[in-house]
This record gives sequence, C-alpha cells and structure tokens, in this order.
Amino acid sequence: MKKILITGGAGFVGGNLAIKFTEIGHEVVCFDNLVRRGSELNLNRFKQHNIRFVHGDIRNPEDFIGLGFKPDIVLECAAQPTAIDGYKNPYFDLTNNTYGLVNVLEFCRKNNSALIFWSSNKVYSGDLCNSVPVVEGETRFRWKEDDTFKLRGWSKDGFNTKLDLNGSEHSIYGVSKVAADLICQEWSGAFDIPVIINRYSCLYGPHQFGKVSQGWITWFIIAKILEQQLTFYGFKGKQVRDYLHIDDACDLTLKQINDINNHKGSYYNVGGGINNTVSILELNSLLDKMLGVDDPVLHAASRRSDQIIFISDIDNVCNDFMWKPSRNFKDGLSEIIEWVQNNISALKLLL
Repeated sequence: MKKILITGGAGFVGGNLAIKFTEIGHEVVCFDNLVRRGSELNLNRFKQHNIRFVHGDIRNPEDFIGLGFKPDIVLECAAQPTAIDGYKNPYFDLTNNTYGLVNVLEFCRKNNSALIFWSSNKVYSGDLCNSVPVVEGETRFRWKEDDTFKLRGWSKDGFNTKLDLNGSEHSIYGVSKVAADLICQEWSGAFDIPVIINRYSCLYGPHQFGKVSQGWITWFIIAKILEQQLTFYGFKGKQVRDYLHIDDACDLTLKQINDINNHKGSYYNVGGGINNTVSILELNSLLDKMLGVDDPVLHAASRRSDQIIFISDIDNVCNDFMWKPSRNFKDGLSEIIEWVQNNISALKLLL
C-alpha cells in the first residue's frame, strides 16, 4: 500500500485517480482549492469511498503545513488547464501552473516524496507543430507524404520528446507548463527527487466537466445532450488529436508509481498515439449518430497557438512501462453519454 497525495484531487484527473487507487487499497488524500466549477461535485464521491479531502491551494505553502500526511508519492494534477484563458490573465496561469508547482516540489523535497507531474502537449509550439506539411482530406488533415521533410522530434508516428521546446505560440498556459516541466527536471536532478513528467494529449472520460477550451471531447457530448451551441474554431473542424481514456491514464500512473525510482527525471509524451486519433469533424459526426441528432455547428477563426495535428509518439512510455492504451473509443463515449444523462440537473447548473 502507498500513501498518495493528489493535488488538484477534485478535478477530472485527480478524482478518477483517487477513486481507482482507493479501490485497490492505497491510502489517498485529495487536496484542491475547488476553484474550477464542477470539482465540488466529486466531494460526495470521496465520502462514498472514505477518501479524505483537504481544502487547500498549492499557491499557498502554508496550506501544506497542517496536512498531517507524509505521502510516498504526490500526483500533481493541479492546474489552470485551459489554453485560451491565459491571454486574459497570464499571472493566473503562472501562479497556478508554475509557482504552485514549486511549492509542491518543495513539499516533496522536505518529505522525501516522489512526484508524478501532469504536463501538456502545449509545451510544444503551435508554429513548430504546424510546420509539418499537411494535406486536407474529406474529414481531417493528414501529414503529407514527403520524404524530403525532416524535423527533429517528428515522425509519421507523431511527435516525440526530442521536439524543440523553444519558440512562441505555446499559449500562456503552455509556457507555464514548459517552465514547470523544466523545473521538475531540475529539482529531480538537484535534490534527488524521483520525478516523472507526462506531457498528456487529450484525456477524456466520465466525471469530466468539459468546456469549449478544455475537455473538448466530453464538452461535445454535454453540449449535444443539453442543446448547447457547438463551434468549430478554424481548419474547418479537420484538426486532429490523439485521445486517451482516463482509465488508461490511471493504469499508466499505477505502473509509474511502482517503478518511479528506475525513471527519475524522465519525461514522456502520453496520449492514444497514432492508432487512436480523431478530428473534430469526425467526432461530431460520430456523436450525431450515437445520439440520433443532427445539430448545426458554427465556424469561427482558429485560435492563437492552435495545432493543426498533434499526435503523441508514445513508443518511449509504452516500452518503459510495458503499457499501451486499450480502451475502445466508442465504448468510452458511451460511458460519458450515460454519465451526462444521469447528471443532467447538476451539469445544467455549470453552464
């Protein structure tokens, strides 16, 4: 049994991790400031599973003092997670995603705790990712077959961790994650803290309070069931992402917890990989068929730092932890549909 502290523990990722790991016998404490709307709905789930919840903010080191819990490992899931909002208030992104992370690392250093950090594919510049030549198909963009094009960190299997972190067009959110990502690596080396960094692509699953700017797969389902307007931002809805079910992310996290000392300071691109991809247009059509609707969508200009195609090359993380995504996409969507239909009243209050 491990003692596990989950910061951002009432969010989508943190809440699902807490339930899964409690069910298999680990002692879990969830730490969250409940700023994101919908996170408070996880508190009843925690009570049902006898999970201790602490109302605290990683930006305040004082909030860790009275925790009364010395974890073996901290799962750092706390963040301001949307790539759009940061342009309105960059200080908010940096204090939550960068400065707050330093407080978590210092807590780990003082308590001899290991750390797994939730980073993002937005650590990579949209301009750099979009430099790969593409061709437009009927429902999606694809990378162009061009043997003369070379980019360090890219292959036909996707983007790997050799991709340059430099440049602009990461978004303010992405920059805050770049800084936090590198700080994790530095603290791990300087203070011998076992740290693993996962640069996640699109996570999806039930209990995700998706919004236009974050959690878009779940947001599409919520919008269709609650009759909200959907908007495609640029690229005719043909931009492509790899997706990963939250249960697959939980499986990977468990493997990393059990083997973290052999991978100190490691960083990985994590997602569904080349075999689990979808365009916005394709997802919309699939959900229309599953729900028996034909909802019109609006089209708007692309947003700053948007990537036309981002697919994670997951070979390294699969090989290091003997892991691979296994959840079926349509089954995952069906789970979300059922969850939304069972929680319509609560979700309406969050719109």
